[in-house]
Amino acid sequence: MKKLIYSLTICLAVLGAGCRNGRGHLSINTTDSNSEFRFEAKYDEHKSSRLEKYLDSALKNELPLDQDIDIFVNLNGSDKFNLNAKKGWLQINFDKRKNSLNGYMKVKQLAKGIGAKLTER
Repeated sequence: MKKLIYSLTICLAVLGAGCRNGRGHLSINTTDSNSEFRFEAKYDEHKSSRLEKYLDSALKNELPLDQDIDIFVNLNGSDKFNLNAKKGWLQINFDKRKNSLNGYMKVKQLAKGIGAKLTER
């Protein structure tokens, strides 16, 4: 499991460091420690609508990414994470000590999906 986590972290870090799109720069950073999972993406503002549609579908909640957002998102009633966003920037903070392994896996999958949406052309 740890090898998978490290491999995913390294893959996302390399992707974030080296990825350039036609309109500008994409930066994706993931930190996965014993106590927290943190995901941060800086991207071109024109991708906000694509990302907003993905998040609305994945979280079953409408999030206006063209505004400044700082909210806690409930995954299944007991698990939650903090989502900060504005046009061109998104950050997810998940506290592993206060949430379940299942919640952690959902947030990790969400972050992977966000990365995939942002790297689409």
